[in-house]
Amino acid sequence: MLHETYPDVITIAEDVSGMPTLCRPVPEGGVGFDYRLSMAVPDMWIKLLKESTDADWEMGAIVHTLTNRRHMEPSVSYAESHDQALVGDKTLAFWLMDKEMSSADARFIVHTLGGEAYLNFEGNEFGHPE
Repeated sequence: MLHETYPDVITIAEDVSGMPTLCRPVPEGGVGFDYRLSMAVPDMWIKLLKESTDADWEMGAIVHTLTNRRHMEPSVSYAESHDQALVGDKTLAFWLMDKEMSSADARFIVHTLGGEAYLNFEGNEFGHPE
């Protein structure tokens, strides 16, 4: 309906179930979203920062998480999420503030391997009241 009413609209599905055909056209039996939000990516970064040092990170596992998506179903990737701050955790930027590494490093690899689009939560790191 959205694509018929507003031909230039872009729809993004926030889905953790991995539902098949979510981003396939309705005539093909799909749901019709344009993109799927890659919700596992920001969770991966927080888990890595909480549970291990960067020397112990397995690049193969990182690359797998960033590239694990269905063929021909475009995805929007992102490194940090406002959800992290809302549930009482720290955002990616706050996890990295005290380290020598900058959050730009994580964002770069997500932008490079994560999908067909990148979502930036500008102001996320400093926008939530403590």
